[in-house]
Amino acid sequence: MMLLIISNLLIYFQNKLDQIMPYGKFTTIGQVAKTFNITLKKKWFLQDVKKNSIEVPDYKQIEIKKRLSNTAALKNEAARCNQIITPILNIVVDKHEPLQLWIEEPFNVDEESGLTGTADYLIAPETTSEEMAIPPLCVIEAKQDKFDEGWTQALAEMVAASKKGATICYGIVTTGKAWEFGKLENNVFIREPDQVSTRNLQDLFDMLDWVISLAEKEI
Repeated sequence: MMLLIISNLLIYFQNKLDQIMPYGKFTTIGQVAKTFNITLKKKWFLQDVKKNSIEVPDYKQIEIKKRLSNTAALKNEAARCNQIITPILNIVVDKHEPLQLWIEEPFNVDEESGLTGTADYLIAPETTSEEMAIPPLCVIEAKQDKFDEGWTQALAEMVAASKKGATICYGIVTTGKAWEFGKLENNVFIREPDQVSTRNLQDLFDMLDWVISLAEKEI
């Protein structure tokens, strides 16, 4: 009897955990692909990125570089998000009205399929009722440099966006220092083979500006 109670409690708390965790039902990117009949590819799709497409004031770049060399700013997930990822994203998103940066926003699309949870970051316009519209871009923080786990969550969110009506959805997975890019279109997920690092911040800003420009065309 006691074992049955413990088993039921474990199932209850696991269900609760899956509801809290962003798209916690999925454990691998292959599982997401198989569940939703998605083809996975690795190839370059971000071409002709314009150099110096966005002007970032020197003081902002200096501030970000200082944080990138600060152990405290990289020590845990909350620090990386608050001190590095959010400031970088805000600089670029602010250039692309009416897009907005939505942080830890619930994105519940299809509970039966496991497409529920709270997203790290979604980039989307605001509706007339002051709610988030369909996000053409999902951004995930890769915990402990685990990019495959990050892409598992990101792809699930991109599938959710497509179910809401997004024709093309873009994705970004980042540790704060390293950034990866992907897109989902016609049930084909393409992941850029190379990472972009913060070693050259202007290159990163140009890439982000380019991706967000593409996402902006989808709204």
